[in-house]
Amino acid sequence: MSIIYGIIMGPCSAVFTGLGIYVMRKKDPGNFWTGQEFKPGEIKDVKAYNKALGKMWIAFSVLMWIDTFLGTFMGGKIGGICLIASFVVGIPMLPVVYNGIYKKYYDPTKV
Repeated sequence: MSIIYGIIMGPCSAVFTGLGIYVMRKKDPGNFWTGQEFKPGEIKDVKAYNKALGKMWIAFSVLMWIDTFLGTFMGGKIGGICLIASFVVGIPMLPVVYNGIYKKYYDPTKV
């Protein structure tokens, strides 16, 4: 067991889970770490948009939690390998998924 791996990765995983929950509960549109500001009405359905964005962050956090548990209970090397694998897949997928969410809920007539 690698308790240190769990101590480090647990809070990191929790940040992404918390981010997903936070975005789901926001009243105004969430953004994708870009600081992008939306004009009123620019997002068709803010509640659905935020829910989809929150699910994206929670899905990414699930990868992080899996890495956390594997690394903690099976060893830091296994956790590190899984972490690298999930980052190689997960991080490039985030902008792809976000663009799909944005295109689905963006209303170009309100720009």
